[in-house]
Amino acid sequence: MLLADLQARVRIALTTTLVDEWTLFAPSAGTSRPSARTISFHLGWALRGSIEKTWDVDADYDRSGMVLESSVRLDGATHRPPHLIVHQRGRLGPEHNLLLVELTADATAAAPGAADLAVARAIQQRFGYRYAVLLDLRLADDATTADVLPHWQWATLEDGAVTDEPVPVYTDEVLASVVARARRGAAR
Repeated sequence: MLLADLQARVRIALTTTLVDEWTLFAPSAGTSRPSARTISFHLGWALRGSIEKTWDVDADYDRSGMVLESSVRLDGATHRPPHLIVHQRGRLGPEHNLLLVELTADATAAAPGAADLAVARAIQQRFGYRYAVLLDLRLADDATTADVLPHWQWATLEDGAVTDEPVPVYTDEVLASVVARARRGAAR
C-alpha cells in the first residue's frame, strides 16, 4: 500500500471517529478528557473498515510482551506499546507490519516534538512497520465548545520522516465542515 493511500484511509477513519463519536471530544460537566487509548480504540474501529481483511487492527497491542530494548528506550524509561497498529497477528517483518500510530490528544500537554517521533521511529524500526504516524489531535476546549486541530507527521521505514514538522490533517475549510457535521450529529 502506498503512503498516500494509507494517509487517505487514516484521514477517513479520523473523520468518521470525529463525526460519529463527537460526544467523546465535546466537553461535558463532570467528565474528563478522553485518553489517547480511548481515542485510538475508536480510530482503529473506524480504520478497520477501510483496510483489507488480511490486516488486523489493534489498539494498544502488546506484541509478545513488547519489552523495548535499551536501544529503543531513548530516555532510559520503558515505553508502552504503540496506541494503534495495523499488522498481521503472529507474523513478523515489514511485509506483515503496515502501520504504527502514536496518538496525542490534549493541546494543554506538551506538544509532541522530535523526541516523540524518535520514539515512534525507534519502535517502527525495531518491529519493522512500513509506516508510522504521530497523530496529534490538539484538543482544546472552553466551557461550552470543543476544538480539535489534528496534525500528523509520517515516517516510512526506508526513508524516515516524510515531513520535518507536523502538518495539518485537514485544510481549514474541510476541518470546519467535519466539526460542523459532528456538532450537528451530536445535537440530535
